[in-house]
Amino acid sequence: MGQQIYHYFYGPQSINHKLFMLINHTTTPFLDVVMPVFTLLGGSRLVYLYFAILAIWYLVDKKAMPGRYLVVYFVVTFFSLGLEEALKGLTHVSRPPVAIGLAHVRVIGRMSSSYSFPSGHAIFSFMTAYTLGYGRSWRWQVPLLVFAVCVAYSRVYVGAHYPIDVAAGGLIGAGCGYLVWNIGERVRGQGTARRR
Repeated sequence: MGQQIYHYFYGPQSINHKLFMLINHTTTPFLDVVMPVFTLLGGSRLVYLYFAILAIWYLVDKKAMPGRYLVVYFVVTFFSLGLEEALKGLTHVSRPPVAIGLAHVRVIGRMSSSYSFPSGHAIFSFMTAYTLGYGRSWRWQVPLLVFAVCVAYSRVYVGAHYPIDVAAGGLIGAGCGYLVWNIGERVRGQGTARRR
């Protein structure tokens, strides 16, 4: 990322920087406990656990968890996480503790050595929310969206990402879900038309 662009979005006078400092330093004992839990649950390292839960759910109740949701979730996960790695490799934005300094950033938990933009946790949680909530009622969509927002907020709170990183991650995750679902629906529609 060019120095001028970086300074505009990440410099000390940027809204992004100021919002990061506000969220990261507005602390409560309750959030100090809860936010790391959201960070843990929103990490892509749990994808195999989530996929196993969805697979078991599918075996128990195919009406509540149709097979196409598993297929789309699997495809979107690897597509979105591949996109995350590619973007981090292109932008090379340092994490807040590195860019601002550990003396000025409150870090809760493990400090990642990877790049900051975009947030992989935000990508994964919003991708999960969009993919599993697609075509369902608000009873599905609202809890999934609240979960994704809490994960994204937690990444700023624990000092791992800037707000712009999680905002971009959320858009990328939801966008990947939208793209794969739409391609899947078109392929499914063409297959249905051919069988007629």
